[in-house]
Amino acid sequence: MVGFCKEDFDQLHNNAVVCVVHCVDTEGPIGGDVRRNPDGTPEFIDNWPDIKNSLDEITNTTFRNAAKDSFGNQFMLNWFIMDFTGFKTNPKNRVATYHDTYDNIKSINTKADAFHWHYHQPPSSGEGDQWSENWNSSLEHYNILGRRLLERNDFPEAFRAGGTIEDNVCSLWLEDNLMVDYSNRVSHSSYTTDNIFDFNWHGAPDHWGSYHPSEDNLLAHGKMRRYVARSVDLKSRFHLLEEWEVAQAFREASQKNKPIILSYFSHDHRDMRAETNYAIDLIKRQSRISGVPFAWCDAKEAIKIENDIRTVKNVVGFEKKEDNTIMIYFRHDIYQKHPFVFTRNQQNNVQYHKLELEHVANCPYYLKRCFLQLDENMVQLGVACTSLSGDKATMVIDL
Repeated sequence: MVGFCKEDFDQLHNNAVVCVVHCVDTEGPIGGDVRRNPDGTPEFIDNWPDIKNSLDEITNTTFRNAAKDSFGNQFMLNWFIMDFTGFKTNPKNRVATYHDTYDNIKSINTKADAFHWHYHQPPSSGEGDQWSENWNSSLEHYNILGRRLLERNDFPEAFRAGGTIEDNVCSLWLEDNLMVDYSNRVSHSSYTTDNIFDFNWHGAPDHWGSYHPSEDNLLAHGKMRRYVARSVDLKSRFHLLEEWEVAQAFREASQKNKPIILSYFSHDHRDMRAETNYAIDLIKRQSRISGVPFAWCDAKEAIKIENDIRTVKNVVGFEKKEDNTIMIYFRHDIYQKHPFVFTRNQQNNVQYHKLELEHVANCPYYLKRCFLQLDENMVQLGVACTSLSGDKATMVIDL
């Protein structure tokens, strides 16, 4: 966590504190025939210069310092980055290029922030800006994750679903692959619906913080390993974060004498300035009234604090064998059922390899390993995983 000393970190784990996670569904410009505000102006910003101009006001150092938390740490944001790729049409004139959004957000003053993954699953039709009813309609997620690893040496530790839409197949995929999911949108505005495109998590746990979902019903408590955290709309047509909801988080932290996650989300292509200041004012006021401190948090770190999970850093390595096989090894247990292993070939195509892990007994150097057969067309290898504490480890090598 940026800026926290060990004493602060121990206090966050063991005492009443509200861990504030401001998520941003980061999608870049939206143009075309977009929705309009009541006054007729476009609801979305359609170019990067205007997006960056609006973001500069809430990411510059002066603003971050003025909005410090109870521990003296700067205001921070969690950018859940989307790549608009895998679609056949583009009616809203999005930038359909890998890393465009990632690189643009990285180019502004975001060193204090965290970077995660936001994903819109393309439908079988490939129609742009339509959400899929079925997680199996596309494998584009592997292209996106592989390129982020191979081309930016980065990998997400937390996820938010596009439209907050998850079917149970998606839930099972996430269960095997990502430990932290901030998609639970349930609020007092949620309603019963059979339309997946109105998915608002009605019936999901409505307390602040996270839960383990059921294998049969992702909206119910269960025995899966993944943490699904509640994150409500900060300001939208669907929901406005209200002061009584913020007070609820501080009251619960005080009553239970434990960390509580308060999370809400914005969009980069809407002007975030007014709503961000609005949220900061609510949080500071309720912290003062309740006497409970608050901390700006990385989405993953908040889960660790809430659940008293101590950091385990993994080590990823490799050994090349004489038969042109490469052994990939891991010093500790990993969260993933299968590690993320990608290769790039001479034609710049990225391929995901689903490799079986094996346990290695009594080895002082590594605990798990898997094997990949190389071919002469492969030019790059990338491996990513998270430890059982949710902390990522990556390795990218040229072959």
